[in-house]
Amino acid sequence: MSREPPVLLLAARPCDQCLMTRNRIVSGARAAQIVRDVRASGVHFQCHKGTAVGCNLHCRGVHDRFQSNAYRFAMAVGIEVREIET
Repeated sequence: MSREPPVLLLAARPCDQCLMTRNRIVSGARAAQIVRDVRASGVHFQCHKGTAVGCNLHCRGVHDRFQSNAYRFAMAVGIEVREIET
């Protein structure tokens, strides 16, 4: 039984409703709370468009401002980072 190597999936570009834009689908207050949580914990923010392509996709807009611990770990140990179009 072989396993696929791990891959970190990252949106290729911010989507048209990215949390980091005025077109976000949550309120400004909720967006600010999400950003605080991401910065405090170092976790990634999952892009809601990832469900359309069937995967846990790291949000590009948040990634470009605050790289997650998962991304740093992937880079440190050589895990592939694959960019996905949404």
